[in-house]
Amino acid sequence: MPRPRLLPLLALVVALGCQNNTIELETDPGSNDDDTMDGTMDGTGSAGTDTSSPTTTTTTTTGDPGTPQTLLMALETPLQPGLPFQALVNTTPGSGTVDLTIQWLALDLGSTTSPRDPVGDVYAYNGVPVDGSGTFYWDTGIILIPGRANPISGEDLVVSIQANVVPAGTPAYCGDVGGSLVSPIEFPLDGSTHAMTAVDPNNLPLDFATACP
Repeated sequence: MPRPRLLPLLALVVALGCQNNTIELETDPGSNDDDTMDGTMDGTGSAGTDTSSPTTTTTTTTGDPGTPQTLLMALETPLQPGLPFQALVNTTPGSGTVDLTIQWLALDLGSTTSPRDPVGDVYAYNGVPVDGSGTFYWDTGIILIPGRANPISGEDLVVSIQANVVPAGTPAYCGDVGGSLVSPIEFPLDGSTHAMTAVDPNNLPLDFATACP
């Protein structure tokens, strides 16, 4: 029997709704002052085999996939359409590759804009292959979404995310997402989508895409 504290998440899984492709909310400007990062993990989380190491990136908001960027990633899942998980992703292009880091953003329960402070570990992925069109496949391995970054139930989530990342202009990247929720329950993330929008991390937008246009 699920623990009582898991009942809200289980209820949300049962009551799947229709998924919106754009979040258009609300009143909090969601400005983001960088917190001290809790730590840096390799590119696969605790269960991976990748030997990637953290990278230091220079950021810009030009939206050009060929330059270093800071992106707001919004991950829309069947767990609760309309309440995407959010993270800051830094990209640094190489020769036929891209280096990535991801750090989740804190969200109040039921919120898409507040407080959006960086929380938890930074996961780094070096040398991800990129094809001639700028598309790449991103497998995060097993990683943690901290409870503070979970606007659905507020619980820690262990996930494995596989994202197709396609350059789209505006947003900078988008695509379909697979993978699974590993803990506290097992649940497939098939049917999820993502969009990554070039941003100033100190002035995050209220309106942002969660899927390809």
